[in-house]
Amino acid sequence: MTELASTLTPREIAGQAARAISVLNDLTHGGGELSNPGDVRDIVRSLELIGQGLPQLCEQLARFLVVQQEDGQLTNADGLDCGDSVTEVIEALAAAGQAADMMTAALTEARAASQTLAPARHRGWEGRADAGSRA
Repeated sequence: MTELASTLTPREIAGQAARAISVLNDLTHGGGELSNPGDVRDIVRSLELIGQGLPQLCEQLARFLVVQQEDGQLTNADGLDCGDSVTEVIEALAAAGQAADMMTAALTEARAASQTLAPARHRGWEGRADAGSRA
């Protein structure tokens, strides 16, 4: 278990992950804090890693609900049987896991395609800092 896992609850870690994506969106808006294609590759690789773990997480969440239901630990807010609700959640989590697999595959393609990208090198005097002073 990592130090993070020993000091935070799963709910807190999920909240931090969601906030991290929000911050990434803010920082990359309009190119913001990105400096080169390598930044894009690194971020895409990190998103790939997140995506690779999501199907397992979805499965574990579904498994938890099944065990809780089987042990009689769950009910609907109205006190009725929660079987249909649990089934609906499990199916939605399975769909989310499949979507995460598809997202990860697309991110892998994006990262692979970005391998050939590099910042442009300026040719001639146009790229020099004093180019605007020439007449």
